[in-house]
Amino acid sequence: MRRFLTLAATLALGACTAQQQAQTGAYAPPGRMVPVTSLPGWQQNNASAALASFVTSCKAILLMPPDSPLGGSGLAQALAGQAGLWQPACTAAQAVAPGNNPAAQKFFTSWFTAYAIPGQALITGYFEPEVPGSKNERPGYHVPLYAMPATASLASLPRAAIDAGALHRKVPVTAYVTNPVDAFMLQIQGSGRILLPDGNILRVGFAGQNGQPYTPIGRVLEQMGALQPNDVSYQSISAWLKSHPGQAQSVMEQNARYVFLSPLGPLPSNEGAPGALGVPLTAERSTAIDKSAIPLGAPLFVATTDPITGAAMNLLTITQDTGGGIHGPDRADIFFGAGPDAEETAGSMRQPGQLYLLLPKPPAA
Repeated sequence: MRRFLTLAATLALGACTAQQQAQTGAYAPPGRMVPVTSLPGWQQNNASAALASFVTSCKAILLMPPDSPLGGSGLAQALAGQAGLWQPACTAAQAVAPGNNPAAQKFFTSWFTAYAIPGQALITGYFEPEVPGSKNERPGYHVPLYAMPATASLASLPRAAIDAGALHRKVPVTAYVTNPVDAFMLQIQGSGRILLPDGNILRVGFAGQNGQPYTPIGRVLEQMGALQPNDVSYQSISAWLKSHPGQAQSVMEQNARYVFLSPLGPLPSNEGAPGALGVPLTAERSTAIDKSAIPLGAPLFVATTDPITGAAMNLLTITQDTGGGIHGPDRADIFFGAGPDAEETAGSMRQPGQLYLLLPKPPAA
């Protein structure tokens, strides 16, 4: 839902050669990842939930040509940057009994080496907003959520032009919502649930974007003095925009990027929209990362704190998504699902933390 180093030379190396070059420093992952033998809170973690999410990713990865790139840089790219490199671990994962936490923990420790990504990471969150809307324009529902335009000239228009009506009657509309702020925040999250007048729910998800630069609106509001740096959250941004309708449009249009949304069809209510890997996201088990630094499909252990309670939050997640505002190896965006609790946590999540990337162990020479 959300979104290189040169591949040829690195991916041509065998696994043993990759390991040897990592030991000699020939690979230079950002900050030089350091192997570790323990993870904070590992014994208390629900590894079986992470394994279920990993198996879901494997179903997609195993259908890809073996040389399909999954991203990453340095050692991460060499050991996990192609679909074929995941086949042994994925095959083994499918043989683990679902819901067996000790067996799931043993699987991850047997098949992977954990590497600490140096430096303090920034951990954020995202979720699926729930907003009232309609499939058809009607009183009270007049703000369109556009589908992906079929022509490049329309698909590359900046937000201001789209707000001014440049796509009107030229591009299919996925749904209409009541408020332009709701439409904007849906696009920032990349998916959502439209609560229809008849009581049904329309799931919508990322269909593409206009290729324009992404500007964080929280930063804009900070620079304006509208919000303090320690008070920037989904909730505070949304509240400010809705309480300042005369300024909201010009502020939102400073983010020229527009995300197009399409219907997702029927999905189980406990599953998130498909992420960049093409599989449904799982609350607290799926993360969005920068694919140029960290491969898709990899287990990523996130050690941080709950933004509401301050308690330790140690989660084994799977990298199944990317994000327009996620840059570098020291960034992770946790998917928290849908509903009020997910909104409260994800909307407030901007915590320091430590990231540990789990990479497949090379086969014995």
